[in-house]
Amino acid sequence: MSNSPALNPEETPTPDITMASKGRAKMLVWLTRTIIGAAIAVVLVVVFLIASVTVPLTWANAIKSQVGPQLGNSIPLGMFYGFTFSFVPVLLAWQAHHKNLHKWLRITIVVVAALLTLPNLLTLSVLYGTSTSSRNALSIWNTGGANWFGAWSQAFMVVGIVTAIAVIILSRIWLRRGKKIRQIKAAENLVRENEAATARVAQEAARTAEKQSREAARLAEKSAKATARATRRHNGPQNPPTEDTASSARQDPEL
Repeated sequence: MSNSPALNPEETPTPDITMASKGRAKMLVWLTRTIIGAAIAVVLVVVFLIASVTVPLTWANAIKSQVGPQLGNSIPLGMFYGFTFSFVPVLLAWQAHHKNLHKWLRITIVVVAALLTLPNLLTLSVLYGTSTSSRNALSIWNTGGANWFGAWSQAFMVVGIVTAIAVIILSRIWLRRGKKIRQIKAAENLVRENEAATARVAQEAARTAEKQSREAARLAEKSAKATARATRRHNGPQNPPTEDTASSARQDPEL
């Protein structure tokens, strides 16, 4: 029998399959993403084809029913759609430029703004679409009393965009002006506060100096009185001149 020790199963060398497993995992992820992307693309294409056939006709019939039998109703309706669904999306999309907002909130704002432009996009697809569905939708407007809707809607699309841009510019100018005014007022308040503080310091210094001068005068007066009392005590009491001394002094001028 051989005396060689038996190998422990835990100590037996195993092939390194880590890199291979990672490669398979990456390939599976790539393949999964490719399949999902292709499926999404196919769904979008199918939805677009269906929408290109059905949506223009649906939109044209909806506008025709809103206009009703009166031809003049197409003008205010076109003005409303054109202005509202261009003015509001531009203002809403502008809010996404604020950097303090969360990234997903900004993306949501942009998506909502894009969705709000759908009525105008549908109108443009009816007016300028080259498909059979778009031409049929346009004929519904022309023959159904809504033939003025497209022209007025286009005009007020431009008006809405220009108005939104003007509002954005004016609001930024107003905000900057307000910020400058607040800065100027803050500087003026700071200057007034500094002047008031300086005046208070000067008044306090004047009161302190006046108090010190009064204290010095009081001390000087007190010192003079003390000196006078000390002098009187040192010299003793002085007797007043008698009448004989006064008469002798008048007789002898040299005295």
